[in-house]
Amino acid sequence: MEVVTEKRNEQNAGKRYKLIVRSAEEAVRVIREKLGDHAKVLSVRQVGGEGLKRFISSPKLEVIAEIQTPATPSEDEADGENKDTQTELKESSVKLDSVKSNAQNGPTNALPQDINKSDSLDHDAGLILENDTLSLLQKTGFDQTLLRDIQSWPNWDDVKDLPLADALKHITVGLSDRYRSSPEVKTTSKIALLGSPGVGKTTTLCKFLAHEVFMNKTSPMVLKVESGVPNPDDALRIFCEVVGVTLYRQPESVPAASDQSPLYLDFPGLSLSNLDDWSQTKSTLDELEVSTRVLVINGAYDKDVLFRNINTANHLGATHLAITHFDEISNSTKLWPLIIRSNLTPLCICNGQNVTGDFTTGVLNQMISRTFPEELYAKGFSSYQHR
Repeated sequence: MEVVTEKRNEQNAGKRYKLIVRSAEEAVRVIREKLGDHAKVLSVRQVGGEGLKRFISSPKLEVIAEIQTPATPSEDEADGENKDTQTELKESSVKLDSVKSNAQNGPTNALPQDINKSDSLDHDAGLILENDTLSLLQKTGFDQTLLRDIQSWPNWDDVKDLPLADALKHITVGLSDRYRSSPEVKTTSKIALLGSPGVGKTTTLCKFLAHEVFMNKTSPMVLKVESGVPNPDDALRIFCEVVGVTLYRQPESVPAASDQSPLYLDFPGLSLSNLDDWSQTKSTLDELEVSTRVLVINGAYDKDVLFRNINTANHLGATHLAITHFDEISNSTKLWPLIIRSNLTPLCICNGQNVTGDFTTGVLNQMISRTFPEELYAKGFSSYQHR
């Protein structure tokens, strides 16, 4: 990611820019690509969240670079200047590497497992629009992180200048291939649903139970887990009575789980601001020998909040992903990087807050169907008609 902010230098004609980047390599690349050969690095410092935030986000580097507007030089002066510029960039790289090393050695021992497992989930703010297809996609609401990923595909040079309809087809194929190439983790007979308060976790559990009873013809069980946080069961208890599912409050009273009688565990909401709750939940999951750990996220939430949820859930060994409120988003493009990079197996997509509302395990089909707005398909079809 890179954030470039222009600063005016009052004392001379040069302009100063502030870049926020993830690594030394990215800083040198951005300086060369966006600021050119006349850029000079003035300062570098590590920046990051304060307090608990530093445990759920990767450290960044703040680089101040300056562009001097050169006068027309003689050939000898130009050669000397080019050498000086190359030297400055090399020295800048060394300086950045030093800061990067300090950032990597920063405090990461607040939790038993590194919570920053998915550095690549950080938000990308900058984007270089290189052709009409990318520009059109951005105008129709495409997520910038996804567009940057698409630009990095090996076959993008062959795709970018194709007619719109062909480009959309190749993008669809590319996203589908990357989705299918991610490792798929099978669910077990013990399934825990985890997530922040308000994401629709209990509603999702009810939809799972209805799917088990009416579609899979199984006899699921539910264990309501306190894990140090009050976890009332009024609404869930009533639903379980209606569909004939047994609800337990004590782990020792639960019969052995099996494929025909899976056990679903309902945990209280876990706040991102209280990492102790996540640590306690991990200990409880380990004690109960629960290996299938489903992170429930609200797909309508801001992307940065979703990234934080996944980064935090990596700490407690999350294995699967359930997406709620899918019907409330304009398109699914912000979810693609999240799904592809998270190492979590997508398990289901839920629409609506009704316990009998839409519920599907065909995540890929849902994602593809909500990726491109209808007007894009119309433009693509029109491009064929006018050939």
